[in-house]
Amino acid sequence: MNRIHVAPPVALALLALLAGCKVAGPTEEFPQAASDAWLGSFNGGDVAGLALMYSADARILPPDEPIISGPKAINAFWEEYQPGQVRLELGETSAHKIGEYWFREGTYEALFRDEGEPRIGKFIELWRQENGNWLMYRQMWNRNASVGPVAPPADAATDEPA
Repeated sequence: MNRIHVAPPVALALLALLAGCKVAGPTEEFPQAASDAWLGSFNGGDVAGLALMYSADARILPPDEPIISGPKAINAFWEEYQPGQVRLELGETSAHKIGEYWFREGTYEALFRDEGEPRIGKFIELWRQENGNWLMYRQMWNRNASVGPVAPPADAATDEPA
């Protein structure tokens, strides 16, 4: 008899628990079209198109330079940089949705016209949607250190007898 009295409260508790569960929807994907548009503008030397890919409060953090903030400063930075003189190719990337932002990190190769070997580096980006468009909100990149011949320290001991 006790089993009958216990079953309804347990069933109600289980139903309440299930009612609170959210059904997972389809996973949202990184806005690749926006990223491809940025890369196309960069490789094509389209400074005006490139500048349009940033939010009004965007900041870029280039290597060895101060932070560049806002549309006018970002446009001026890219005009001086002359992105069409460099061919940028992305390597391995990963992206994660964090609240209203997409965080993406990865590697790149930059081939300058007057250099034979590409410069290898890494980057991070934050993308945010504004008025239905995905725009770059933060961007940071830097070149990897050159891998050249490693010289022994000047004070290294030698194997030669004195």
